[in-house]
Amino acid sequence: MSEIETKEIFKSILAGKPARKELKKLGLSEDEVTELMDSLSVSQGSKKYNRILGEEERRIITTDAFGYLIHLLKLGSINKEIFEKVITLSIQLNGFLKKKITREMVDNVVNYIIFSGIEDVSVRDLLDLFFIQENEINFDEEIN
Repeated sequence: MSEIETKEIFKSILAGKPARKELKKLGLSEDEVTELMDSLSVSQGSKKYNRILGEEERRIITTDAFGYLIHLLKLGSINKEIFEKVITLSIQLNGFLKKKITREMVDNVVNYIIFSGIEDVSVRDLLDLFFIQENEINFDEEIN
């Protein structure tokens, strides 16, 4: 592809969503047009959000848990505010539970935030949830 064609393709893209016919006239194959259109629709609809864990956060949240959180963010299942809230709550939970926050725990926190209906979830709300899970209460057991 010549430099002139490449410049024309960039001009077309920067002007807005380019037409397939226009891109084909500029020398792109059908596969290239499809790939370009797919990448444009993904990147235009989503704003990039980059986040790495700090040293303390890496000690507290497992790699698998952080990867899961990133995956949910990329899917659009959670937004960056929920993403940050989960990390903050995970750090606080670690202080009480004294163990690393796993993928399963992150999943529980995310579900609680999304489905509880409580706008400002606190670590106190989550401690009840994790206390019950940790102790696995058997309701069939007789109490003396």
